[in-house]
Amino acid sequence: MKYRAHRRTLPCALSIALAGGLFACDKSKEESQEPAPAGGSGSEVNAEPLEEAPPLVDAWYNDVDADGVPDFVELELNNDPNIDECIVEACGEKARGGELAEKINTLVILDASGSMAGKLGKGKKTKMAIAKEAVQRFVDVMPKVEVMSFGIMAYGHFGDNTEASKEESCSKVEMIDDMGTPDPKQAKDALKPLKATGWSPIARAIEASAQFLPEEVSSVNHIILVADGIERCDGDPVAVARQLFETNHLTMIDVVGFGVEAKEDVEALKAIAATTGGRYVEASDVAQFEQAFNDLTIGTWGIFDTWLCAVSSAPLLECYDKRAKDAVARTEREIEFMSRYSGGEEAIATLEKIKTRIEQTQEGRQRVITTYKVDVDTIRAEQEKLRKKAEKQAKGS
Repeated sequence: MKYRAHRRTLPCALSIALAGGLFACDKSKEESQEPAPAGGSGSEVNAEPLEEAPPLVDAWYNDVDADGVPDFVELELNNDPNIDECIVEACGEKARGGELAEKINTLVILDASGSMAGKLGKGKKTKMAIAKEAVQRFVDVMPKVEVMSFGIMAYGHFGDNTEASKEESCSKVEMIDDMGTPDPKQAKDALKPLKATGWSPIARAIEASAQFLPEEVSSVNHIILVADGIERCDGDPVAVARQLFETNHLTMIDVVGFGVEAKEDVEALKAIAATTGGRYVEASDVAQFEQAFNDLTIGTWGIFDTWLCAVSSAPLLECYDKRAKDAVARTEREIEFMSRYSGGEEAIATLEKIKTRIEQTQEGRQRVITTYKVDVDTIRAEQEKLRKKAEKQAKGS
């Protein structure tokens, strides 16, 4: 069982967790009494067997604010599991949702199915051409630093949208611009030959993204899915998105629906975003589509600004250090508690993974600060022109 650092609503088990309970919601008070310690070699032959180990409540698996500390521990310590209070205290309210990460990865998954050849706007450009321009503007003004990584994946550009080509078109997706420091020229060269021709294997594209987005506790993964319709290749993109999110990829998916006409298609795309804690933005015309990408640009700069603040904040690291030590100590106590029960091995193995994740998250933060703190002023100065360009672009001037 993997430790799932979810940004999601906490279940009913948390009400029990707050009271110090360690059991699922349907456990009775009588069942929750601790058993007598296991006897040694001198125990009587007819000693009562140990009780079965209780299940861990969901709050042990969840980490809504992605700060590396299980929600169970945060609740016991009277912290808000929905907010990374350390980073908000150090960098202000604008830092909500930011992280002190080693890598901030952004992958655009671009619909190149046949319907994207449809035309919109006064100039009657194709949706494909408009989408290419928006993605290009986005990468043009992204911060050009090593910590930021960008790539483009496309689907629907193999074969055509006839039944005869369905199998070919549905079976292929392509990474047309590999993950790396944002490179506008490289993105332009990758986008130029892309033509809208085939079917829409959205589920396959999301599944394939796992090959390019690292499954590391110190990375933040963000997918921007641009689509003008739903899955047309018999896949289940919501299930695949949920599976990706419920691993250590911690991948959030924002969806930009471009000229989506059918209400059921809109709801299906909304569900992809919702299952990962992402946003769905409906763009029915060119202006709305461009505004959606302007908002994404400002959001990306907000994440980067928070990262700059976090790297240079000594109080932030002290806050994280204390929380990590508290979380490790509490996890070790839970391991000791579970060792008193029969069949507690599975819970103990899970708790050991949780403990390792807490430690690795803090080690990753230390590496980020060691690597970048000495250069943070230089990095900020070097990116200032891009910041102004991004702000000007977002205002439409």
